[in-house]
Amino acid sequence: MRWFSYALIAACFGGTVLAQSVLTLEDFDMGADADDTGAASPVAAQSDMEACLLDQSSCANDEFRSATALSLDDVVNLGIVDHEEAPLSVSTETSPGAPAKIVSASQTLPTIDMEILFDSGSDQVRGDQVSKLVDLSTLLKSEKFDGYRFLFLGHTDAKGDQAYNMTLSNRRAQSVANLVRGFSGLDPSRVLSSGMGESRLKDPSFPLAGFNRRVQLVLVPR
Repeated sequence: MRWFSYALIAACFGGTVLAQSVLTLEDFDMGADADDTGAASPVAAQSDMEACLLDQSSCANDEFRSATALSLDDVVNLGIVDHEEAPLSVSTETSPGAPAKIVSASQTLPTIDMEILFDSGSDQVRGDQVSKLVDLSTLLKSEKFDGYRFLFLGHTDAKGDQAYNMTLSNRRAQSVANLVRGFSGLDPSRVLSSGMGESRLKDPSFPLAGFNRRVQLVLVPR
């Protein structure tokens, strides 16, 4: 696979650039191996993402099914959102103008896991993963998600040093968040990121397994 264009470097590290411009898929050299490989179509991928975000209990996609439940209290306790920023209510209806419903701070927030691949030790999203983030960015612009901020949490497996894993997971989550900001054109303040290291393994029975290395999207009421 050929190297990324300069746009990818800007996406991962140029927060100021992303706040002022919208990326497109043409900004990336996907390489010859990014052609049709039997992957799900963008419409199908977005449909699975949306279904799992709206109802994890009936999520039929193994990738998007999350093993890490988080509440608004959890997000506040992690220091990602201040108590003052946590809303007392949020509309849980998909129709515009629907009345807000009271949401308990301990209620589980909508979430999905995503297998976003990185080269070993790198925090730069691989070129063959970019189209998945384009699909996600398109979905998050839907008005049914207007009442949310989007928190990306990086996770690692249990290999290596805990402190290193925490730092790497934070950098990877930031890279994903930067790309989503650029592709979606969303207000940068609505796209958050943080790292969890190896503290929330997808399956603690297999701490070294690759599926523990993932980026989790959590919808945080605003």
